Amino acid sequence: MANRNRLDRTGFTLMEIVIAVAIVAIFAAAISPMVFKHLEDAKLTRAQNESESLATAVLSYYKDTGAWPYTNADGPTGNEVARVISSANVPAVAGADAGTSAASWGTQGTAKLLGDYLYYNNPDDDSSATGANADEASADWRTNGRGAWRGPYVSEYTFDDPWGNAYVMNVNYAPGGNYSGTVRHKVFVLSAGPDGQWQTPFADDTVEEILGDDVGTVVTVR
Repeated sequence: MANRNRLDRTGFTLMEIVIAVAIVAIFAAAISPMVFKHLEDAKLTRAQNESESLATAVLSYYKDTGAWPYTNADGPTGNEVARVISSANVPAVAGADAGTSAASWGTQGTAKLLGDYLYYNNPDDDSSATGANADEASADWRTNGRGAWRGPYVSEYTFDDPWGNAYVMNVNYAPGGNYSGTVRHKVFVLSAGPDGQWQTPFADDTVEEILGDDVGTVVTVR
């Protein structure tokens, strides 16, 4: 009899649902900024790690071939490449409080994909996304013996930073590059960071530091 008199409840009242939704909304509002901050911090960490890995890959390329990635002719010869880029998604805008010629990270001189040096052995002027022109005996690095290309040094031909933009390296300032001035300049692997705009100077004759929210690392000093 007691069981028959018990009031069975098979659902929630409207008021209970409203209260539950309100509680969830309050918690979501409280933790959302923290979640987004952790996500952005993770992207910054990834960009820093990737720029350092690229710098290491470039140094390995130099150790093996004896040249920096700025060649653009058969042999390989030439030093006309001013910037190597990890993809075609290169920002071309300088941000607020940018250093000298910051926009040049996206516009300066001739650019060539970094993957032509580090993923394919294709350091001349006949780049190919499929690697079709790589390993040409008379145009590219040999693949055995002294001075051989021993890549790939990276795992992909093209790749972006965590915000969908290319990493850029100012190789015209590497030893033997096409820079003809007398002032020493650092060579960076650089990302434009979360805002996708450059703040770091491209050609500062006094202080050469990574500025703003740009992310990167030094490869070498001319």
